[in-house]
Amino acid sequence: MNAVTIKIIYDNCKIDNTFQEGWGFSCLVDVGHRKILFDTGADSQAFHANLRKLGIRCEEITDVVFSHKHGDHTEGLEDVVGKLMPDSRLFLPKRFPPKKIPSHVSTTIVKDFHEIDAGIFSLVLKGGFLLYEQALIITTPQGLVVITGCAHPGIVNLLETVKQRLQQPIHLVLGGFHLFKTKQSDVDTIIHHLKALPVQIAAPCHCSGEAAIKRFQDAFEDRFYKVGTGTVLTIENS
Repeated sequence: MNAVTIKIIYDNCKIDNTFQEGWGFSCLVDVGHRKILFDTGADSQAFHANLRKLGIRCEEITDVVFSHKHGDHTEGLEDVVGKLMPDSRLFLPKRFPPKKIPSHVSTTIVKDFHEIDAGIFSLVLKGGFLLYEQALIITTPQGLVVITGCAHPGIVNLLETVKQRLQQPIHLVLGGFHLFKTKQSDVDTIIHHLKALPVQIAAPCHCSGEAAIKRFQDAFEDRFYKVGTGTVLTIENS
């Protein structure tokens, strides 16, 4: 597999002031032969402005993966999907509300664990009453890269399930950990579990909460990545 490049399109904070920010999440995962859009944020205008800043065209996106049905991850769904090429694919978790999807777009409802392409997977877990959330997983020589929207099923539960399914070490977990209302002692327990798995690099953002992000930074030290809108990360293939 080629190097994996992750471009964060939309998040609550921004790395570069020329980008627009807002509550929500979106990123593009580029593995060379597949360019996978993960979520679309909460503001269509800001999302598209940031796309242009990052040099991303909707027409080059091969796959779209939505984590879950909440509006801060799905704004502009129909607009984005309507611009996809005929051979592009859409992956939705079960219980995702019906949307107006153009008939030319191949749509897969993921109920559990699904192989999107060689070395690329998605996992759907229950995250609340009638809420199912889909995470994106990419295999690399360094280990698994896990992208999560909000981790409503629980970040520890999610990562333990990923590791059980694929039997590989976790190199990087990036995205929302949903800890913004979690008390400090519980955050510390979660950090302990992630380090014990072990997770090599942690990059919490979106709904992780500033206090929890700081706890992760202190605990993971040089294995913590501060990320936000405009961040571009590359995981080399060797």
